[in-house]
Amino acid sequence: MNTALWDVYARCYDAVARLRPYEKMVREIVGEVPERPGRVLDAGCGTGNLTRALAAKQPAEIVAADLSAVMLRRSRRKNPGVRHVRADLDGDLAEVSGVFDVIVCGHVLYALPDPARALATLKSRLAPGGRLVLTTPRAGAAMGPIVREHGVLALWRFLLPLLVVGAINARILRASSYHFLTRAELSTLLGTDEIRPTYSGQSWLAVYAAS
Repeated sequence: MNTALWDVYARCYDAVARLRPYEKMVREIVGEVPERPGRVLDAGCGTGNLTRALAAKQPAEIVAADLSAVMLRRSRRKNPGVRHVRADLDGDLAEVSGVFDVIVCGHVLYALPDPARALATLKSRLAPGGRLVLTTPRAGAAMGPIVREHGVLALWRFLLPLLVVGAINARILRASSYHFLTRAELSTLLGTDEIRPTYSGQSWLAVYAAS
């Protein structure tokens, strides 16, 4: 995967992270993680916002993985005690050893060339009884409902980086190489019916439990 777009996105992504719907989504993801889990993998950690929130669960170990070097650099600044690994989630995750009690994957699946393969790889890295918690933009997703829920007048403090994010998102939504899944498609790929809307209804939150 070409990381050029994500390297640019990394420089302004935290404008999105300051939106109330995003903060609520992060809390929902972390709410699916048990207290004091063993090993936790943040698969596609981005700038490290979810990684930082996961630390509150006091896991034995957190591994944060991303392909973008710029994303990883920003995550390291926020999470100095976390092991960071450069890894392609469309590959076999050879850079990340062992299995995990919890894997989270926030808004990454849609951008991978082969979502089915990526999900199979992540599921294979779950320990018995482990959980995979992911979010991904739904088909027809848009920024408008997210901005409106936050409050338009409250955006002035970070309007410029948010406009850059909006331009990048518009490009993503027009591209044919991304995968905006319906609930039924995600259920089939992941093998779970535990799927609900999040992020102002613009994304899916899904939970898969390994047997």
